[in-house]
Amino acid sequence: MKLGAVNHIALTVSDMNRSEVFYNALLGFLGYQQEEKTDQLILWASNNGVITISPANPESPNKNHDRYSVGLHHLAFSADNREQVNSLHQFLVERGVKILDPPAEYSYLPGYYAVYFLDPDGIKLELTHTPNWPPESS
Repeated sequence: MKLGAVNHIALTVSDMNRSEVFYNALLGFLGYQQEEKTDQLILWASNNGVITISPANPESPNKNHDRYSVGLHHLAFSADNREQVNSLHQFLVERGVKILDPPAEYSYLPGYYAVYFLDPDGIKLELTHTPNWPPESS
């Protein structure tokens, strides 16, 4: 591990069964495997890290994620090329996933190419290919 590398991402969800189906498909496409499952946690792992989901507090007044409130705005995964972004887009469309923005080049960085979509609780997710990023360290 490198100092500062993200170790894991933990998300809370309103419906564990519904989210398990969604994340099994998405994370399987991205090369993750489900490694652990209990009533309170489902964990997927790959060489790129760990993603977990846990049930949200049923007493919480928020029933859907609001990315403009304090907390997570969105979660972006990396792609090796534009074809992977396009393939994931097609994969998501076939499953009826809500697409926010289809694959396109965005002006964040030169060559930034991404698709944006929502998980079942409205958490914004992204797959992006950014050539020459991160820059090579000297």
